[in-house]
Amino acid sequence: MARRNSKFYNSQLYQEYSETAQNREILSQSCSDALSIYEELPVPLSPVPSSLAPSLPPARRPLPRLPPVIHPHSLSHSGSTSSGTSAKFLPIPQPPQAPPARPSSPRLSISLTQSPSLWQEIPEVRNSAEFGELTDDQRRLQEVQFEVVTSEASYCRSLDIVVDHFVKSKQLGELLTTQDRSWLFSRLADVRAISHSFLSKLEERVESDMMHFTVCDIIARHCQRFKKVYVPYLTNQSYQDATYQRLMDENHGFRRVVEKLERSPVCQRLPLRSFLILPFQRITRIKLLVQNIVKRTAQGTEEEVQAIKAMKLLERLIQESNDSITQMKSIESLVSLSARVDFECRTLPLVSQSRRLVREGPVTEIMDFSLKETERSVYLHLFNDYLLLSLNKEGGRFTVIDHAPVSELRAENCRVKLHSLEKNLFRLHLNKKALLLCTNTQGDKLRWISAVSRPHPVIDYSTAQDFTQMQCIRAFVAHQPDELSLEKAEVILVHQQSSDGWVEGTRLSDRHRGWTPESHLETIASLRVRQRNLLDALKITTATAAV
Repeated sequence: MARRNSKFYNSQLYQEYSETAQNREILSQSCSDALSIYEELPVPLSPVPSSLAPSLPPARRPLPRLPPVIHPHSLSHSGSTSSGTSAKFLPIPQPPQAPPARPSSPRLSISLTQSPSLWQEIPEVRNSAEFGELTDDQRRLQEVQFEVVTSEASYCRSLDIVVDHFVKSKQLGELLTTQDRSWLFSRLADVRAISHSFLSKLEERVESDMMHFTVCDIIARHCQRFKKVYVPYLTNQSYQDATYQRLMDENHGFRRVVEKLERSPVCQRLPLRSFLILPFQRITRIKLLVQNIVKRTAQGTEEEVQAIKAMKLLERLIQESNDSITQMKSIESLVSLSARVDFECRTLPLVSQSRRLVREGPVTEIMDFSLKETERSVYLHLFNDYLLLSLNKEGGRFTVIDHAPVSELRAENCRVKLHSLEKNLFRLHLNKKALLLCTNTQGDKLRWISAVSRPHPVIDYSTAQDFTQMQCIRAFVAHQPDELSLEKAEVILVHQQSSDGWVEGTRLSDRHRGWTPESHLETIASLRVRQRNLLDALKITTATAAV
């Protein structure tokens, strides 16, 4: 499919756009006078405070080792990512041809001379007599809709680089097996093709009515096509991570070629991994932009109906991807655990499609002081339906000494002193008995109590004024099921904090709850900003429920 030459095509890479947008939102949360992130011009790419320093890029984050398993999608697309699609997928346009050569920049910088970053900077808009008649709310609505377009252009620009420069590299291709290629690049070429088609429709809409264009109906129509490529790509994440790490560690030729390709000016000093994670970042970002559109759209209008429809479809797509990832990882871990478990008590079949790990780890059981041994180390596996109480054996094996359904569990804090020392104690009630358990840190104790106490009540944003709010200033990737991954600028309501630096919170954008290190967060001090955050979240939930 030929690419359109559009005045809105953005040479800025998506990685730069994302970092700038997140820093802008963080600063808006820190300013008590900020009513909206669209009331001020974008934050320039000048030196930022140390608290807003770039996050540890996902390319450098530690990756868990995964057991060797057969990839669930290997049968459907084990060959080249540019091969014909299966009959179960919607027709996908051919990947666009290579873009016209553009001057490369050795550093990241916003270039307003090449493409406007704000809707009001477009000459046709700025010079229009109608522009002066628009209210501030109408201008902000057009700005956030225009950001959908310009950010999609940046996204397509980055996708062009990863596909043309890495996926199509002959040197790299000679070093990869068909399976490794499938796991590493998945369906990136298909993602690019659909994204360019989507961008083309967005640009046509803007050009057709520069002053009053809308975008949410286009987003809603594309969600089914997004689903066909994004769900497999996102589900493939753990295999992609593990394959990349293995190749970098064990295949010196692969490492050498990747590092050579990364040094090319076209990459603007960005690593391959920063390009591979783009679809994860983009689908979440589109949802957040659509939420901002819902907040600013007049109630009871057709535009609001389309915005809410698009938001719901995107939320469903993301949730389906998350469920698919969780189920795949759960089955892998259950199969692995089942092979390493012996039962002293009644046997419990472990592998189940619906079983999910909630939390696991060692604790110390404080036993009867009349016994010679007053304590012993035990290991807990807490699933969404059962708890296993085990003794840890050599070689990573476990002997299960007791288990109970979660409906019969209860955990409570225990404030007592043992041996004149205050320990991190809690009681776990199961099978008509109570265990006195001890953890190494207060954070572990609070996390166990919270995990056993699931499900938690749903927060009513209309009565959440007394909750502390914190925003993420450095991205965090969850390593345990009870942890909450956060991107920069996301806001949480705080339930509790531990003395060793962990915070349990509910993410405002989707009500997901979990634990995040305090070092990645910053308290929102402004009462006005906190009230605005709650009102925005309440409008989203109210609008969603009404349609």
